[in-house]
Amino acid sequence: MKAIGIVGSPRKNGNTEILTSHTLKAIAEEGLDTE
Repeated sequence: MKAIGIVGSPRKNGNTEILTSHTLKAIAEEGLDTE
């Protein structure tokens, strides 16, 4: 299975980007491919 995170916010390092990166990191730790 693969997971992809898309951030559409114009703010760099905003809440959405931080939440997405933490989520993708947790998914990757479970052994899934992330992008």
